Amino acid sequence: MVSTPSQAPRRTNSDGLKFDGFGKSFEKLDGADKVTGRSQFGADFTLPGSLHGVIVRSPHAHARIVNIDTTDAEKVPGVSAVCTAADFPSDISGDLDTGEVDIGIQFLANLMMARRKVLFEGHPVAAVAARDVHTAAEAARLVKVEYEVLEPVTDPVEAMASDAPLLHEGLVARSLSGTGDRPSNISAHMEAGRGDIEKGFAESDVLVERTFKTSIVHQGYLEPEAETVFWKQDGHLDVWANTQGSFAVRGNLANLLKIDLSQITVTPLEVGGAFGAKTLPRVTPIAAILSRKAARPVKMVLNREEVLKATGPGAAAVVTIKMGATKDGKLKAAQSRLVYGAGAFPGAPIMRGVQSVFACYQPENSRIDGYDVVTNTPRVAAYRAPGATVSSFCTEQVMDELARKLDLEPMDFRLMNASKTGDFTVDDNQYTRLGIAEMLEAAKAHPAYTRPIKESKNGWPTGRGVGIGWWPCGVDQASSRMLVQPDGRVVLTTGSVDLSGVRTGLAQLTAETLGIEPSDVSVQIANTDDIPFTGSSAGSKVTRTQSDAVYKAGMGVIDIMRNDLAAHLNVDAEFVEYEDGHFFPRDNQDRRISFKEAAKIVNSHAVPIEATGSSDPNMRPANGYALNIADVEIDPDTGKVHILDFTIFQDVGRAINPTQIEGQMHGGAAQGIGWALNEEYVYDDRGLMRNSSLLDYRMPTALDLPMMECVILETPADDGPFGVRGVGEPPIIPPAAALANAVFDATGARITDLPMSPERVFWSMRDSQNGS
Repeated sequence: MVSTPSQAPRRTNSDGLKFDGFGKSFEKLDGADKVTGRSQFGADFTLPGSLHGVIVRSPHAHARIVNIDTTDAEKVPGVSAVCTAADFPSDISGDLDTGEVDIGIQFLANLMMARRKVLFEGHPVAAVAARDVHTAAEAARLVKVEYEVLEPVTDPVEAMASDAPLLHEGLVARSLSGTGDRPSNISAHMEAGRGDIEKGFAESDVLVERTFKTSIVHQGYLEPEAETVFWKQDGHLDVWANTQGSFAVRGNLANLLKIDLSQITVTPLEVGGAFGAKTLPRVTPIAAILSRKAARPVKMVLNREEVLKATGPGAAAVVTIKMGATKDGKLKAAQSRLVYGAGAFPGAPIMRGVQSVFACYQPENSRIDGYDVVTNTPRVAAYRAPGATVSSFCTEQVMDELARKLDLEPMDFRLMNASKTGDFTVDDNQYTRLGIAEMLEAAKAHPAYTRPIKESKNGWPTGRGVGIGWWPCGVDQASSRMLVQPDGRVVLTTGSVDLSGVRTGLAQLTAETLGIEPSDVSVQIANTDDIPFTGSSAGSKVTRTQSDAVYKAGMGVIDIMRNDLAAHLNVDAEFVEYEDGHFFPRDNQDRRISFKEAAKIVNSHAVPIEATGSSDPNMRPANGYALNIADVEIDPDTGKVHILDFTIFQDVGRAINPTQIEGQMHGGAAQGIGWALNEEYVYDDRGLMRNSSLLDYRMPTALDLPMMECVILETPADDGPFGVRGVGEPPIIPPAAALANAVFDATGARITDLPMSPERVFWSMRDSQNGS
């Protein structure tokens, strides 16, 4: 696993501070605690006197609730509380904070606990709190629910039909032209594009049109949802959550439970994987109601079957792409119809699908229609660049096919049509600094692309494929507070939940801002009472937005120290300079005072050295983009895809910690490979999931994954003090596309459905050989 980051040059910003410490790998600040078991995850945390909660879930995918009888459950010795939807507030309103995927507050309340109807297998209908989990489970089995079973629909295209079973009687499609005239399963119709699409197709010499289908997939996080809630008798609600956003949990609870924000304190625990799925509260409101009824803390930990059946997987989709180009390789027209399944409630990542489907290219004419469709499956959540992996899988295959029909080298065809700085997106936003063309050039010149494909030892067919993907990366308020101790050590307190290296990255940002060593910085994750509002750790935005917050806090600290040291140096504060970790009079650099010495002096004057910074809410998003080159061999007898080589290119803007960046690149690629080759939810005709265990839901193991080479590129982003880009999400986007193109190169079979399982590849090869 090789990384080839460019060297970050020493640079001076407008305040005269020099930054030259990036591009260095430091060990994770919390690494020792994680590997020795000292870190506290949701399942590790238990308050004295805690009860244990268990959720009663629907065995049906679609049914009307006729009656719920909890009498027998309440009689079980050791049971302290039982709740149903009747125990939740009914007059719910307010804004909602969900991260990447939107859902209305009324729908969220219904997702937490079913009202009138259950809409997917595993939909909560009741919950029990008891002295231990076994007693709670026993009581849960005694809750009697009478259902009127209804016909389910799990396919998003089938759900669009006028005669499809209706999930929500009041759901009417929304679009730019208004709202629909009758209820349907279509929640929204999004439209985008420019020019005259039919004119573009008429001017094209070559056209390619294909329809693709992808399955529901799960993020595969190791730690299930696990939270503890204590609704005290004074009305204050304390939450210990494994969440991506403590402030999002606080806001959603305030709306769902009709209490004031000031009455809720959310303390984030360590998170054992999330990838976008832990932005919505799933057990917290239920545990809160049980806690209020029992007047005791309630702890809830889901099992793996619950996680797969009833949390928030990634969306299934059916996508049609039609593209046209001239003989000289000019992309004249691009059209797409994206149908994304939202699960039981609206909010599929259709907006990101629309934004990303043609984002890497500049067709002269374009038309995009996106549909958000509800189905009798778990309500989807974000999954690492939600919507973009699917759109890339589709577009990149059509681009590859167009290039072959035009007899153009696929990389050259992409370069000819690549989006560049100043170009416009399909929704008329102008790209900030963009290095897609430079990434393509780097990949084209790399040995992974120029060397011959390894010869198969088995004599099997081999092939090479390329895929690229784009992601907008998010923007949100982020806050951090910096405190300088008398010995010069710095304590940074932040509101961002640490998912994968936040503490280490922020320590390096702090050190870079102040001109000190990262080893002199400690980082604490604050609860919602101890730091200003901070957005969720989602959308590939934490390092970028926190870089601005940390920088502002650092400037505040330097100003405090400069003002106090002025008297010590016998000059006015405006003549005190700070550079390379030293204060000195502007006209006498021989009188240099180190940061540690200055900290001791200023603290001795009883001057607190503390400053808080929040990021600029008007900061523009920084484009994220990645490219994969995949070499494969195919077993012709089974259709199994074996990966020979896999190279990941990604532009990170400014590489702060290459080792952590490589970890993100490897992790995203591994998930993308699993999505491409193995993973899918399997439903029967009753809408019941047939593979709800990690034995049957086939995620890749180490034996399935290749060694990966990482190539880190650096095109600094606009805005912000350091030019960093989001890293976490782009790596998952291109693997499926690169592997699909590699499979075609090896076999001549164009795979349009995910996953590309051995059976699917085998029969596609047969069809290709038979000319069908």
